[in-house]
Amino acid sequence: MHYVSWDRSQRDAPKLLAEAGPEVLGEFTHESATVGGQQWDLLVAPESGAVAKCNGETVVEATASLARAKEIPVHIGERSYVLVNEWGKNWVVNDAAGEKVAQFTQDHNGVRKAILEFEGETTLPATDVAGLAWVSREVLEAKKLGISNALIGTLLLFSGIIVLVMFL
Repeated sequence: MHYVSWDRSQRDAPKLLAEAGPEVLGEFTHESATVGGQQWDLLVAPESGAVAKCNGETVVEATASLARAKEIPVHIGERSYVLVNEWGKNWVVNDAAGEKVAQFTQDHNGVRKAILEFEGETTLPATDVAGLAWVSREVLEAKKLGISNALIGTLLLFSGIIVLVMFL
């Protein structure tokens, strides 16, 4: 498998696909996921990170702000990764040794498609693939939400100024 992507035909329950499918690696909702037959409970707080638990045990944990951090440590079981914002909208995923294992981007419909591309044929465990794909998608969504809120705030400010100018 060289990459994973998301089937968003069911908007509230996207499926994680090996490459473009048809193999489904997991099914996700906002609060839970089914990965490899295991039920994960998901908790995402864009300002503080994300956690996935299975039977009370932490499976995946991202320990930095998904919306603002340039480096996001991710722990999956005993393994550690770091999502690094290289420049602009492009991210790489490094393992504990600092080796690049994957990459993703916000450019070119990156949020809708949220493709996590691996360095060659990946040998990562399925849990790691699903965990990294989930965290990368959450990072992209948190970044997009931050940009949208800033744009809306700016438009409201300019609208207020225009109304004031018209009445003065």
